[in-house]
Amino acid sequence: MFVGRSTGSTAVAGGGIPQRRYRFEVDQEVKGDLGRTVSVRIPVKPLNGGQLVPVDVAAGILMSRANGEWFTTRCGITDPGAVLAEVDRPRGNAIKLVIGGLILGGVLAYSIRRVKRRDPGATLRR
Repeated sequence: MFVGRSTGSTAVAGGGIPQRRYRFEVDQEVKGDLGRTVSVRIPVKPLNGGQLVPVDVAAGILMSRANGEWFTTRCGITDPGAVLAEVDRPRGNAIKLVIGGLILGGVLAYSIRRVKRRDPGATLRR
């Protein structure tokens, strides 16, 4: 999975399904170690899951290995922002809530202790 821009393509034989091998310049690797450029086979006809990829336009590419090469269909070509948003989700929300609760508890305990020290007859009930 990566976000990249097509630098061109060539027609290749695809076992009865016309395909093109697109060369992409990788802007950002999302999953895996791909290197600076990567070649991906994509069917030509939309009926076979194909899609034309414009040259020098950013695209999010979700791909898999098929016969030793990277392969995808139109379902695996998406908006680059959607790919990056999925990966850049904030992590650690549970621990942030626990730490926030501990800080809140400490502040409340400190405040109650100070009020009781100033006015020993003070209670929380009215």
